[in-house]
Amino acid sequence: MNEDKLDRDLAREELRTASDRRRVMAFIIDETIVSFVALIAMWDALSKTDDVLVQIDIILANSLWITAFSVVYQTIFIALYGATLGKISQRILVIETDTFEKPGLFSALGRALMRVVSSSCFWLGFLWAFNSYYRQTWHDKIARTIVIDA
Repeated sequence: MNEDKLDRDLAREELRTASDRRRVMAFIIDETIVSFVALIAMWDALSKTDDVLVQIDIILANSLWITAFSVVYQTIFIALYGATLGKISQRILVIETDTFEKPGLFSALGRALMRVVSSSCFWLGFLWAFNSYYRQTWHDKIARTIVIDA
């Protein structure tokens, strides 16, 4: 990515990268939404036992579909609106660095899949943003996106 050109383009369009606080809040909201949907889906099985180890087994047995739901949630919202519910609530958007438009379906899907990798590596892909010039996570870098104030 040509940082000088991107800097000029962002300045010309009067766009600013989203603050760390807003991005963290959006992350917390989105993860809460996914967790809440998963809890509702597993409630019947979880409520039938008081054994914590059995409940953990139920959650682990469902982790693949929870991850798939998260990918679908991220992909659909980013492709349609340029933001998830958490990002909408924080008034931030995901845009492609080349076009300054919301990501297309395949870009949003690649971003969502790389988001799983980012979180699977002890959230290192997310922490990367704190030391990145444009506050890009691994999934932003792969998808060629940045998160801006709406």
